[in-house]
Amino acid sequence: MMNKQELDQFEDEIRGSIKEEQSWMMTYADMMTLLFAFFVLLFSMSTIDPVKISQLMDGMGDQPELKSFNEITKEFEDILEELNIENQAKVSRDPRGVTLEIDGDICFESASTQLHETLIRVLDLAAKKVLSQADDPRLITVEGHTDADQIPKELRKFFPTNWELSAARASKVVNYLIDIGVNSGKLQASGYADRWPASLSWYDVRSGKVNNAVIAENNKTEEQKKINRRIKIVFSKN
Repeated sequence: MMNKQELDQFEDEIRGSIKEEQSWMMTYADMMTLLFAFFVLLFSMSTIDPVKISQLMDGMGDQPELKSFNEITKEFEDILEELNIENQAKVSRDPRGVTLEIDGDICFESASTQLHETLIRVLDLAAKKVLSQADDPRLITVEGHTDADQIPKELRKFFPTNWELSAARASKVVNYLIDIGVNSGKLQASGYADRWPASLSWYDVRSGKVNNAVIAENNKTEEQKKINRRIKIVFSKN
């Protein structure tokens, strides 16, 4: 029969044996985890798209110093002040970016895509001061908006509806900006016809609040129609 000292010694040996066994198991588990991670890495490297790698490396290079939205807003406002058209155009912001909104009366003649002289001066200054930074990749969208009046019959062979007219006007502005040196790769034209009355916000339009009743309500008077006929230049966040 073991005495107390021998029994304690035996228990210590058992505990030591268990610890050694547990230690071995932990080492084995760590090794298997490392091997798994290694093979996952090998698999990932075998399927990497070299084009994506190149794009990633390009993105890690020197980034251009872009103008802030406060600077862009101020430059647009300076243009309106310089041309003395603060009552016929405005600068605002929505979730997309900074917007320069110009009344239709100083953009085009009625049912025409011919650029008004005042609009040309606005575009010239906007291109020079805001839109032509060579290394700025942010998107510039030109939007055409109309009132809800139907296109006159004699003009429907050119513009069957306000969709065609609004898109043609936006495209005309984009073409002019390209001609005076703005990078075509960051320009796009959009026609909204009468589907975005001036009194409605970006959120109103995107959340589906615009319907025929709303359109009619916002085109009751000549003053409302006049406000709805406009061009918008949106300097986007991206």
